[in-house]
Amino acid sequence: MKITDFYKRTITVARIFGIPVRFDYRWFIVFLLSVWLIAANLSRGGMWVGSYKMVPLSVTAAWILAIITTLGLFLSVLGHELSHALMARAEGIEIEEIVLHPFGGLARLRNEPESPRAEFRIAVAGPAASFLFALISFVLLLPAMMAEYPNVAGVLLLLCGGNLLLAVFNLFPGYPLDGGRVLRAILWGRTGDIKEATRLAGICGMLIAAILIIFGVYMAIAPSFRSYFMGFWSVLVGLFLFDAAFSVVKHVRGRVQNIVKEAMSAPFAVEPDLLISQLIDSVLPLHRQVAFPVALNKRLHGIVSLEDLKTLPRERWHLTKARDVMRPIAPRFFVEPNATLDYARELMKRNGIGSLAVVGKNGELVGFLQSGRFKRKKRSPQESS
Repeated sequence: MKITDFYKRTITVARIFGIPVRFDYRWFIVFLLSVWLIAANLSRGGMWVGSYKMVPLSVTAAWILAIITTLGLFLSVLGHELSHALMARAEGIEIEEIVLHPFGGLARLRNEPESPRAEFRIAVAGPAASFLFALISFVLLLPAMMAEYPNVAGVLLLLCGGNLLLAVFNLFPGYPLDGGRVLRAILWGRTGDIKEATRLAGICGMLIAAILIIFGVYMAIAPSFRSYFMGFWSVLVGLFLFDAAFSVVKHVRGRVQNIVKEAMSAPFAVEPDLLISQLIDSVLPLHRQVAFPVALNKRLHGIVSLEDLKTLPRERWHLTKARDVMRPIAPRFFVEPNATLDYARELMKRNGIGSLAVVGKNGELVGFLQSGRFKRKKRSPQESS
């Protein structure tokens, strides 16, 4: 099982600007661990902010302040991912969801960016937001120190440092980090080949992940560190990044299709007034599909599923039209040609019919996709290794 498979169980907690925000259930474990570590430090009062030492707090006060601090840190991660999402929306890309997991967050895009410029803007939006949050925390930190509120200043210092660390770490030039996506955008713009750019960015991601793993082991065993927790965490993050980067490189090397238009078949649609008897007797023997798009003049009206027809009595087939039993158009029944196959597969699992109509930006039906029937695009002589 892939390491990334551990982060697929999520719960929806909010919708921001129409974007579902989901938490991996393991996020709550990290949240509690973070609260505990911060509360332990606050109750001891061992942290220095400038020339001021934080005053030890009561257990209750320390835990309340620790919860506020941890919420601030995770809201910063959410703001980071929301910046990616809003920039992608500005580039004309729909957002599937934002997921917060133990190692950070992820904004899932329905489509790949159509140009290196769009990829670059989306990638830098997150770190830019984190730098802004760090600056705001630092600006608020100064008056807190001047007013001699060392505990408040300590919390603001943690928020400032956390956002700064998030921004800098994500700018490491290795896919799937934001810096890796910036690197991919630059290579894509120079070579015009997004697959090669993705492969190189993925290799850089694997190298960075390997460094994190080695550094984590060193922190755990070196006499000068002996930080088992930080070393263990560094190894986990490195393994997660390595798995994600390796998957990207493997897909590109194998020329596995990444977007819907590379896997979709030519659309065969039935008209809304077609009788179900004609569909069963004349159309189905020639087109073995589990569902059929219903369209008129290449405009999608809905989807007819054979599973739905099982409840229709046979004697009513010659009286019922496709429009009477089709599922009306809804976002779960169609995708755009540039949507990722991962997104399409997930959508087909959830829509109950295992099929998708492919609709272009002008609303025209351009293809059809069925679960388990992704066709591998033939290699050109230039692509063969």
